Amino acid sequence: MRVVFAGSSSFGLPILKMLEKKAFLKLVISQPDRPAGRSLKLTPCPIAEYANQQGMELFQPEDINQSQSIEKIRAMEPDLLVTASYGGMIRRELRRLPIRGAINLHPSLLPRHRGATPIQSSLLCGENLTGTTIFRLTARLDAGPILAQKELPILDSDSHGSLHDKLALLSADLLEEILPLLETGSLAEHTQNDAEATYSAKLGREDLILDWNKPASEIRNRIRAFSPQPGALAFWKGKGIQILAADLHPQKAQGNPGTFAGTIKNQGVLVNCQDNCLLLRQLRPAGKKQMDAWVWQLGARLVDGDGFDLPQTSKPSREES
Repeated sequence: MRVVFAGSSSFGLPILKMLEKKAFLKLVISQPDRPAGRSLKLTPCPIAEYANQQGMELFQPEDINQSQSIEKIRAMEPDLLVTASYGGMIRRELRRLPIRGAINLHPSLLPRHRGATPIQSSLLCGENLTGTTIFRLTARLDAGPILAQKELPILDSDSHGSLHDKLALLSADLLEEILPLLETGSLAEHTQNDAEATYSAKLGREDLILDWNKPASEIRNRIRAFSPQPGALAFWKGKGIQILAADLHPQKAQGNPGTFAGTIKNQGVLVNCQDNCLLLRQLRPAGKKQMDAWVWQLGARLVDGDGFDLPQTSKPSREES
């Protein structure tokens, strides 16, 4: 089977490698190189970088739906177009070009968490179950007929980073499992129930900011959803500090939200939330590397009454990362 793969983020790497191993891959499509870093140097996305390293035929159009792009893909005579975290709309002409159509791999149990941030959304909601869905692309976002799904438990220890990697591998395995049925056109599909659909919105910088007036469990879910990158954001003496890992603690809050409630030797720092305390374990101060919260507090020399700035009074510093 001749497969064209379109992807950009690291989520697609296990899928790309599986297709490469199967020798089905005829063309890799990714977003063009974009300026990145302080120097704004043109940098390839993870899919383009890997394709270049492996000497694969790589295509990086500004618009995948332009006539020149479609003719380039048509020349591959594809049986199937596979997309995963590509970052661009696939329009009707391109969807209908391959003999077996166009499919997408989405890291949620559709119709739940349609949209751009399904992994973060599942963690923000405090869910204990997620999964991956392979569905046929249509004009509507993440709403096409489902071809296959597989569930994945969300562990209490999971963050966005760990869950992302697990779901990427699970998606590659599921696609490999159904490829023979896709090749013969014998795979059954079923329509999504739109009444059960939920949507995951694009997340901005304001979504990273921790509000210590919230319950400890909600704050911890936000920390998990943005770890290890870009990191949930708190403010300490006016400077940004990324909180990367925390545990719920049974101690009831005994001070104002955001104030420190003590330390646990070699473990971390307790912070008062709306209800209970949260034990901070890992963080990244502005301009510094990731470190244990216990180590950070030794250098910060915390005193009684110290605490994080509350969101409504927080002002980002230039040093904030």
